[in-house]
Parts: sequence; structure tokens; C-alpha cells
Amino acid sequence: MKKTISLALAGVLALGLLTGCQKTPDTPAVIVKDQEQMLETAEKGRENSALFAALEVPERFTGEWTGLNGKLTVKADAEILLPNADKIPTGRVTAREFTQDDLDNFLRVFLKGQPYYEVVEMTKEYALELLERLQAVQRGDEPPFGGIEYEDLPDMIEALAEYARTAPSEDERTLAPTTFVSEDSRSEMNGWGTVDGKEVHLQVIHWDDGGFNKAVAYVPPYGDWNYSFTIPSSGKEDSLPRDRIFPAFSEEEARQMSDALMEDLGLDDVICDRIEPVFFFNETYLNGGEDRGDWADMDPDALIEDAGYRLQYVRCVNGFPISFTPERGGAVEHDSDHDAAWRYEEIEVCVTADGVVYFSWEAPYNEPTVELEDTQLMSFAEITDIFQRMIMVKNSWLEDTDGSTYLIHRVHLGLMRIKAKDTRGEGLLVPVWDFWAIRDYSADRDVQDEGICLTINAIDGTVIDRDLGY
Repeated sequence: MKKTISLALAGVLALGLLTGCQKTPDTPAVIVKDQEQMLETAEKGRENSALFAALEVPERFTGEWTGLNGKLTVKADAEILLPNADKIPTGRVTAREFTQDDLDNFLRVFLKGQPYYEVVEMTKEYALELLERLQAVQRGDEPPFGGIEYEDLPDMIEALAEYARTAPSEDERTLAPTTFVSEDSRSEMNGWGTVDGKEVHLQVIHWDDGGFNKAVAYVPPYGDWNYSFTIPSSGKEDSLPRDRIFPAFSEEEARQMSDALMEDLGLDDVICDRIEPVFFFNETYLNGGEDRGDWADMDPDALIEDAGYRLQYVRCVNGFPISFTPERGGAVEHDSDHDAAWRYEEIEVCVTADGVVYFSWEAPYNEPTVELEDTQLMSFAEITDIFQRMIMVKNSWLEDTDGSTYLIHRVHLGLMRIKAKDTRGEGLLVPVWDFWAIRDYSADRDVQDEGICLTINAIDGTVIDRDLGY
């Protein structure tokens, strides 16, 4: 049986929540119930002094099942990942608001005391260059570009000429506010500086309604506010040069650099859950109409900026990690309050041989509180019985398709934040089993993707929707 620390966690006290804890039904519906009943269930059951022996967890999860009139085949040969812990906690977590102390800390860590300047969306030089191109299109000397319509040219030229008259030049610098500046329903600090000869951008946004709070620091051209410009290196060896897409330094060196950043930020309750080699793509090149799937037709010198690692960090509660998930938890049901979407916390770090080049902290949590230090769980055999039945129920929509095959390759026990329907900012942390699969959606096309195909509450066997968060 493989035991490993993978993932982490966060949060604080939240009262009066609803979570799923009924017997798993024969429908894909997610059951939502009172959290106190969940905690009562967690306290009952077998003696857990020998936790993993009590759960009767085998070395591997194996098997093959077919259902939905032959439209779904599930094959399993999966490693089972368990945390290095004798006891499994249950706790509560709340959403975190970025404060002025956080802003000061980000400036200290990422700007290192260097001047913090306002971001100029368009310099005078670029505005004049664009103005000249638009005028050339108007004269007929150049074809339209960027979806421009001829009838829009006069207004665009007038507006751009007006902007260029007062726009800052490339060498002009204006200090940016180092506090939140409020506008509409959000507050923002946004600017950049030069640190050790590199341009560093730092942007933090806090929404008044407690929504999508986010902090990002990046070095161009390795990413932007939205995401890091990374593509996993594995699987591209046959079409791209291996020495260009795989980093020349080790995972351990990458962890050391990234862990040092976490320590400097004061995030001492997080651990690295996932690390993978990546290469950084040239955004301009790919946005120029190239298909990201046609790797063999791409020019590596134009495509690839650098190679490095991408790391995902998660929080821990009593040493027990909150599981990382590619699903962000921001979905809502059609009859729900759409303002109640609440994403899972995500901390991403990207490093090259020169150091950290990208940091993103989305939907931050406060420090968790512990409700139970020793949670009683169902046996693994009971969980797998539920899996065999509910994997078919949840994927009943495949009966109207060409069918699919799920290849279960990893089963993981960790904590998950569950919220009540139509609520945001307060959640219960419960242990769950995540079944990871490679999903081949078509028998005649090489189209696959990896993700969690089913999540089961380890306390009572309830199926949980990772996208909805309950």
C-alpha cells in the first residue's frame, strides 16, 4: 500500500452549513443535508487506532466494468494514494479577503523595495504606430486587420489620435498606488517594477461581494493576469526537441526555489502537491492562428520561450492535505443563485533555472479550524461498491453518444471543501475518495483528457460533484 503526503488545506469556522451525507441514491443528483448530521456520522463507526488497516485498503484498485448498453467501459489498474497520517480530521474553512498587510507583504516579496509603477496599457509610441496603420487602411494602402470594419475607421482614428496626444511615452514612469483603489464592485492594486534586471508585474483584486479574489505576480513573457503560459512537456517528446521542452535542472531544485517563496510569503501551512515539467510558449506566436495541437508543424524557436516546472500548492489540516483538483468548483446549478459560486483555493508557482517567474493565488482561504481530529470512515470495499454503481449512473448521458472508456489510474484519499448550495465563503472540510481517470471520449479519435471521474464522501458514501462543490 502506497502512503504519501500529497495536497494541503485551508479555512476557518463556518456555521449552519449544509452538506451531502445521505445514502447514495441511484440518480446522479447530489444530496445536501445538515452539517451537524455529517459530523455525528463522522464520530461513529469502527475503532480507528489502526486507520488504514481498518479501512481495508488493498495495494491497488483493479477491475473492469461495462454498462449503459455497452456505451461505457471502465477499466481500473490504479495506485491508491493515502496521506501519512494516523487520524483524519474534519474541519471548517472560510474565504479570505486580501488586506493591506497582504499587499505590503506581496510588495516586499516580489518588488523587494523597488519602485512600483502604474501599468500603461498603450504608450504614445504604440498609439501613433497603430494610428498610422489605421490611416493606411482608410487610404486603401493596407488591408483591414484584427476584424476592423471600414465604417468604424473614422471613429477609431479620431479616438486614437485624441488618446495619443496625452498618452505617456515609453520612458515615462508614474508611481502606482500601493493600496487598494476601489472601482465599481472591486478593489485593485496593479503595477510593475524592475527587480534584478527583470520586469515584475504584481496585481491583486478583491471583490466587494467576496467573489473571485486573486493575487498574481509574473515576469513577462512567462504569463499574465489570467494564467501562466505553460504546456506540460510530457507527451510532446516526439514532436518537439526534448532539450528545449524539458528543464535542465531537477525537480528538487524547483521545489527548493518554490518552497522558499512560500516561506517568504508566510504560507507555512501549505505543501507542494503536484509538480510537472513544462515549457513556456510564446503567446504571440500561438495567438497568430496556430493550432496548439499541430506540434510537428510548429517552429520550436518561435514557439518555446523556456523550460521549467509548474507546482501546485495546497493547505494541510493537522498534516492532512486538501486534495488538489483540476475542477475549480465555480459551477452553479440552473436554479441556483449564480452569485454563490465559490472556487476552490489554488496556489500555482512556476520556476525556471533563474528562479520564480509566476505566482498565482486564487480564491484564498483563511486558516482552517478542526471540528474532529479523528474521523470515522467507511471501508474501502464499501466505497468501491458505490463506485461501481455510481460511475454508470453519473455518466448516463453517454447512452446518447458513441460511447467512452474510462481508465482509472489513481485513487486518492484527501480532504475536500464542501459548501451548501447557494452559499459562498463558508465550507466544511471532509475526507473524500477521488477516482482519477484518463477519459477517451471517442473510439475512433485520439482525444483524451485526465481528470476526476467520481468523488465519493469517505464518511457516508455520498457522491459529490466537484464542479458544484457539494
